[in-house]
Amino acid sequence: MSKLGFALKSFCKSILQPSDCPYCGCHPTTFIQRKRLVLQLRECGQCRLKFRFPKDTSAENKRVFQSRYWLSGNTDFPSESATARQMSIRAPGFGRNFADHLKTIQDVTPGGKLLDYGCSWGYHVLQLREAGYDARGFDISKSQVEYGRKFLGAELTEDIASFPDRAFDVIYSAHCLENIPNPDIPLRHFNRLLKPGGALFLYVWNCNGATARAMGVRWGPMIGATHVLALTAEFFYRNLPRYGFEARFSSSPYSSAPQSYESAALDGDELLVVGIREAAAMDGASV
Repeated sequence: MSKLGFALKSFCKSILQPSDCPYCGCHPTTFIQRKRLVLQLRECGQCRLKFRFPKDTSAENKRVFQSRYWLSGNTDFPSESATARQMSIRAPGFGRNFADHLKTIQDVTPGGKLLDYGCSWGYHVLQLREAGYDARGFDISKSQVEYGRKFLGAELTEDIASFPDRAFDVIYSAHCLENIPNPDIPLRHFNRLLKPGGALFLYVWNCNGATARAMGVRWGPMIGATHVLALTAEFFYRNLPRYGFEARFSSSPYSSAPQSYESAALDGDELLVVGIREAAAMDGASV
């Protein structure tokens, strides 16, 4: 969709759509800032979710990710010849390099069955398998899943329901949750899929970090056409326990181990949320 088309659609939706919280349904929510005239950053006073208004439905969100949505350097398909060449030499940094992420995962959980949630075309799945994890990937984009299967040989799916309960020791998700209109959907998936004692690693843009506080919506990762949420440590601190997780936090450049919300210094641009699934956690969640 063109920028003009997106702007017109957003304007029309803003007239007809209620501004209640897409996560907990609380109304009213608080206006924080306006971006490009037609977009608003709003915050829910109950669950503390910051979100883009007007909102997208889950169906609209899925359509976006079936279209040509790519972020250069992250989700671009390389050429088939480049993929074949990189695979032949088993290049360790193939795709988006995530050495810092991998080290954090290994420090907490050095092995086991792992799900990359929002895996794009599977470049992290490949690196995780090279590191010794039994890694699988999930993404809602059919074209990206098909590419990863064909050219990387990665075990990817677009059907999250195909995984049985308690299937994974580790779930890793990098810069996926910002794009999902209702975070209850992935959080319920994490609750169902992680084994008791399993570890959850969420990497998102830190929308209460130093850059976000200084620039507000002028900071690119805050909200936009595809970033529908502006996620913060406070939101996860308040809400992860409802899904059976004990949360710890850190932010880039990851000079210290994840700590409690009250103790962590969280001024970096990227936020890490580590959730340890409680051994006696119940399925589902009540929001």
